[in-house]
Amino acid sequence: MPPKKEAPVPQSFTSLSVPQMAALFCVGSLAVTWLCVFLFNRLAHRWVHGRRNANEMIGLTLAAFSTLYGILLGLLAVEAYQDFSSVQDIISKEAVAIATLHRDFDGFPQPTRGELQDNLRNYAREAIDAVHPPPNVPQDPHSRSPGLTALFAQVMSFQAKLKSEEIVQTETFSRLNTLVEHRRYLIAAGANGIPKELWLVVCLGGLSLLGLICIFDMEFHVHLILSGAMALFLGSVIFLIAAMDNPFNGGMTVDSGPLEAVLASFPEAR
Repeated sequence: MPPKKEAPVPQSFTSLSVPQMAALFCVGSLAVTWLCVFLFNRLAHRWVHGRRNANEMIGLTLAAFSTLYGILLGLLAVEAYQDFSSVQDIISKEAVAIATLHRDFDGFPQPTRGELQDNLRNYAREAIDAVHPPPNVPQDPHSRSPGLTALFAQVMSFQAKLKSEEIVQTETFSRLNTLVEHRRYLIAAGANGIPKELWLVVCLGGLSLLGLICIFDMEFHVHLILSGAMALFLGSVIFLIAAMDNPFNGGMTVDSGPLEAVLASFPEAR
């Protein structure tokens, strides 16, 4: 039995909308940072800045640390966006394959043609539902699709009598295999993402960076402004990565519009 995969984003985030996730990361990081600034100025300021060069050493450490942490966040953001765009692209390709299959089925005689087109409509509805599955239902990329199974069974049992029907049957098999590839890719994409160990590094790095900002020696109101700006920016970048890490549930989700448009373009079954 294969090991159970963990969700790329914590399950508690999958039920949040984009504004709620933005508020959680941005406002949360701002609140924690300002609280640390306030506590440091009251409790530990004299202990840290007992020597003259404390601010300089903190500044050098912060510059080096922020460079490394910025590279990490930049790479994660690019990777998350590329994965998100790839999933959206596969959905568009799947919609094109479904539309093409519907047209190819015109090459089959009745009643096979009508039965195939009906089953293709059922699969299109199934594909739309698969784009946004329930957050607590595990998705198996190798699970069978009732719609695809019915289509394969019908095409395999069809006995071609004309050369044109044989050509259409062969092309149909090729397009059905393409649909299988798209389906497995999309379902697998929901189980993949940033590993939890990397999320731990991101969180620890963010807390460390904000902690270094909090122990700077400067006027209190200036300290609040600068630390708040950094906290909001870090929170927004981490929010962006988390929102795109799961393209099907939580945060920014891919659009099933191409599939819905194709299904709406099919003529009503007779």
